[in-house]
Amino acid sequence: MPLRQKINLIRDKIPVLYRYNPFARWLTLILAFLIVIYCINFMLRFVNSETQTFFKLLPLFICFIALQSILRKVTSLNSVLFEKDHLRLGFIARKSIVIPYNNIRSLDLKRKITYYLVISYEDAKGKPAQYTTPASFPNILEVIVNIADLAYSAVIPETMKNLLEYVKENHAE
Repeated sequence: MPLRQKINLIRDKIPVLYRYNPFARWLTLILAFLIVIYCINFMLRFVNSETQTFFKLLPLFICFIALQSILRKVTSLNSVLFEKDHLRLGFIARKSIVIPYNNIRSLDLKRKITYYLVISYEDAKGKPAQYTTPASFPNILEVIVNIADLAYSAVIPETMKNLLEYVKENHAE
């Protein structure tokens, strides 16, 4: 039987921060950066005109994968900060997105290959905007429940409403 997950409602505890483990995030970034440096060093020192094609291409593929990992880590969602009147979505190498709770228009989970959390909102200029992030963020269920709890005007699909009510009744503390 799976462990029962505790969901904390944060309405009275604001500000609350949810984020990836900084040690793990920075360790993977440093390791990917070291892999890039090693690949460049390998190509400069050991690859010449007589090297087999496989050994010429392999460091390029490894370097490409490491660079892709770095880019994904620094541009993806790193933290979610619940403040008194707004939600702040933080990134390492991007400007934070600040969304007032009353500007959140809808909240939904979409499934493509994996699940994605989709937040539709009005930006500072009054234009409709949308932010989509994989639902693999730490404590994502707790984040979704709290966004739905704090954003009164958000439209939530019926199936998701039922899920949120079930979670609040059976897992909230």
